[in-house]
Formats: sequence, C-alpha cells, structure tokens
Amino acid sequence: MSAVQECLTITRKLVDSLKSMEKDQREELIVQIEELLAQREELLPAIQPPFSAQEQAAGRELLKLNKELEFLLEKLNKNILRDLNAIDLKKTSAARYTNTYKQVHHDGVFYDKRQ
Repeated sequence: MSAVQECLTITRKLVDSLKSMEKDQREELIVQIEELLAQREELLPAIQPPFSAQEQAAGRELLKLNKELEFLLEKLNKNILRDLNAIDLKKTSAARYTNTYKQVHHDGVFYDKRQ
C-alpha cells in the first residue's frame, strides 16, 4: 500500500471517530486521535511525486477529507474550550457564593470641587 493510500485510511479513521464522538468518551477519543495524527504525520514526508492515477484520485479524496477533518477538530476544540469556560464560571460563582463580602465593589466616588 502506498503512503497516499495509508494516509487516506488513517484520515478516514480520524473523521469516522470524530463523527461518532460521544461526550462521555471524549478522553479516550482524544488519545486515539493523537495516535492517529502521529501516524499520519510520519506518513506525510513519504508522499512524493510522481503519482499514479490511483494515487491522484486518493489525493483528491484526501484533500476533501482533510477539510472535513479540520472542521471536526475545530468543533472538538470549541467544545473543550466551552466546557473549560463553564468550569471556570462555576468556580467563580461558587467562590462568590461562599464568600460574598470578599469582593466589595464601590459603585462610585464623589469628588468635592470646593476647597
């Protein structure tokens, strides 16, 4: 199997695993994605011209799948960031609730111009 074909199968596995992601299995999925991306990264330097007709067709499909893969990885990243922000918000809310007088905000300051 050529490097293009191997890269295509790894990219398909990546896209399929990202599409079938469940929220409770996200950590295992991230480990799997990192392994597949490392394998794919090792194959990329081996892709060198001249290409056969089959490799060119596989390359075109690989480019389409790569765009989809980028979109799905960005979506996963946004979900992770949203969850992290929610956790930070919960922490600050809980801290404010338990210690309400720690941060006292002053609404305004009056300056007297007369002297």
